[in-house]
Amino acid sequence: MFKVRASQIFSHSMEDVVAAKKELDAGTPFLELVEKYSTCPSKENGGDLGWMPEDALQSLMGKSISEKDKGNIFGPVHSQYGYHILSISEIEFQKVEGPFNADTSMKELNIKWPEAHSLLFKQFHMGLPVNGHDPGETIGSVCTSQGKNELEILNFLNEEYSDKHIAVITPEELDLRIQSGTTDLVLLDIRESWERDISKIDGSIFITQENCEATIQSLNKEKEVVLIDWKQDRSPSFLKWLRQKGLNNVKCLEGGIDAWTEKVNSHLNRYDIDEDDGYRYEDIIEEPDHTH
Repeated sequence: MFKVRASQIFSHSMEDVVAAKKELDAGTPFLELVEKYSTCPSKENGGDLGWMPEDALQSLMGKSISEKDKGNIFGPVHSQYGYHILSISEIEFQKVEGPFNADTSMKELNIKWPEAHSLLFKQFHMGLPVNGHDPGETIGSVCTSQGKNELEILNFLNEEYSDKHIAVITPEELDLRIQSGTTDLVLLDIRESWERDISKIDGSIFITQENCEATIQSLNKEKEVVLIDWKQDRSPSFLKWLRQKGLNNVKCLEGGIDAWTEKVNSHLNRYDIDEDDGYRYEDIIEEPDHTH
């Protein structure tokens, strides 16, 4: 997982962008062509679009990018906005939190997640010795010996592991925790307001797009966070987003509030959602806007 800083020459005119590309190929400096052809507000900053997630840029370009693309120029590229020539100025890996770090032994990795070795070979051509790794070998030492980027490997392992191992708590387990009077638990309701009006778990915190940053900042990272949605359909992706925010002790309520109503508190109202009616969750996770 990495973020990218890019600059662009942008125009609604295909002819202008093609002309800019020809001048680039002839040796004209990128900044000079930004000034000459670009119609994007970023023109005031030399075409600089700032930092953006890799997915945002890849969506704009219509192709994947990698660490090797730093310093490269791509385009012309046609998007829903117009025509772009993109210059990748910086690429920076972001740390993905998870159970693995540079000091994790390869044997521990194998015990905790046996398929990790196959994934590493497939993704990075990292070989597994015939007799297995020595007891002292760690993820960090193997990255060094095989010439691999340690942060890239750790991010891959932690992200893939998180995708495949979503932490959950059953309604019965959560009820016991609540009944015990525990104070190390936070219930975070990620549903829409109309759902919460129908039924809610007492003491839960309602998070919305408007209050999400303030709510997240107020959470004690030492406490366990339990996400409440309708049928545990959205909480896994929200859990991953919270991990990116530095909250690692997060679980999903198994089956959501629907299962809670069925198994713990039958006095709460249950409800259905007809996706054919165009139902959508409100966007708590706001994506960056890179429109022009």
